[in-house]
Amino acid sequence: MAFSPEQEYIIVADKIHIRHFHAFKEQYIVRPPYQRKRVWDTRKKQDLLDSLFRRYFIPSIVLREVRLSPHDSRKEVIDGQQRISTVQEFYENRLKLPDKLKDVDSRLPGKLYCELHPDIRAFIDFELRLNADIIKNIQDPHSFRHLEIASEIFWRLQQGESLNKIETAHARIFSPVRNFLVKYADEYDFDFEKYSAIDPNPKKHKFFHETYKRTNTRMQHLAMLGRFLLFERADGPTSVGDSVIARLIDDTQVKDEGVGNMSYEKTKEAKALIKVLNQLRKVYQDDPKLDLDWVGVVIFRWKYFVDSCYLLLRHLMNFYVYDEEVRLSYRDFTYSFFRRINKTRARDDLARTFVEHNQQSQADIELRDRIIRHEFFKFALEEKKVSFVEKDKQQAFSEAQRIAIYLRDGGICKMCEDCGKPENECVAPWNDFHADHIIPYSKGGPTTIENGQVLCSAHNLAKGASYDG
Repeated sequence: MAFSPEQEYIIVADKIHIRHFHAFKEQYIVRPPYQRKRVWDTRKKQDLLDSLFRRYFIPSIVLREVRLSPHDSRKEVIDGQQRISTVQEFYENRLKLPDKLKDVDSRLPGKLYCELHPDIRAFIDFELRLNADIIKNIQDPHSFRHLEIASEIFWRLQQGESLNKIETAHARIFSPVRNFLVKYADEYDFDFEKYSAIDPNPKKHKFFHETYKRTNTRMQHLAMLGRFLLFERADGPTSVGDSVIARLIDDTQVKDEGVGNMSYEKTKEAKALIKVLNQLRKVYQDDPKLDLDWVGVVIFRWKYFVDSCYLLLRHLMNFYVYDEEVRLSYRDFTYSFFRRINKTRARDDLARTFVEHNQQSQADIELRDRIIRHEFFKFALEEKKVSFVEKDKQQAFSEAQRIAIYLRDGGICKMCEDCGKPENECVAPWNDFHADHIIPYSKGGPTTIENGQVLCSAHNLAKGASYDG
């Protein structure tokens, strides 16, 4: 018997008129969930148009047939996103033909589609085609296995491309870590129920819209969020190169249930990251130096400086009462220290050392963290006269404290009582009550029996939601 492994899909070769990508645009899923949003520059787009007119070789696009219902199908673009988008842009009169086509016909250079002679438009519509390989038999949009195969095909096709490690890791759609990073840092989201892209992404964190508005052409925003996540997982400085982030995404893939799985944002480290990011945005939110139209916070020019600022802020939030006085002191210090590291005066040894150790190794990050923390406290105490209040290092009530608080209060939820409920409706069950700080821990409230009160689970969750970050 001849060896012949069973094929999971078949490939059908086709030639598609380029007009079809415009006339039936809704039939194409140009950005499936494993694709990142990439945009060619004008030169690349015009090079494609030049090749089309000259009938030069253009690699085949790769499409997956996706069946949404027995009577409704789509073509998912596994490879060819930019070629199809370029053709659509040309038909929408947003892209001119290149000047170098003058040797083909003097009527072509610099012309939009609508400006061309009818004979030329007919040639474009009925003669110009793109070769396509259409993948069939993996058409179920809700099948984990079918989507896994499609993403693997995409991932393998990209291995010859000049993608960085984060761009490649973006295709690992079965990783909850990847899903978390994409939700808060990517340009677009994906609706798996409707199986369509959501562009722009409404869930992208406002930090990237305001505080850090710099380019995201190579997924720098996702990489930055990945570095912050590594800091939280390590509870401080650690190696944060792109390869470390990519390995984390790769190692956390969960086949058959990872697609669309947002469970990771419920983890301790993910919650801590968002909490610090919320505050990092608030630090500069009302700052007159904030450039909302272009670059955001000017001092966040270098990623090593942003990383150090993040580590300093999380340290202050974790160990001190983080109030308005500390916030403003932190903001003023970051500007002051940025000016120092931009100067090359030899006598400023600490600033020079900080700049010289600008790599992403754990040793360099630890050294920068020690320097920036030392200089911040010196600045805050000597120049701003800030009065720091350390948090009680015990954040959670012990079992003995919980029992004492419950017995003292008779199990009565304080907020239920304040709402005027009958006493019998105010009792929080022993197996479902929360020992709560009267003066919040984040405001310096000690973890003592005297500062504790009983809350039912509903009121404790409601109280927690009322505190931003």
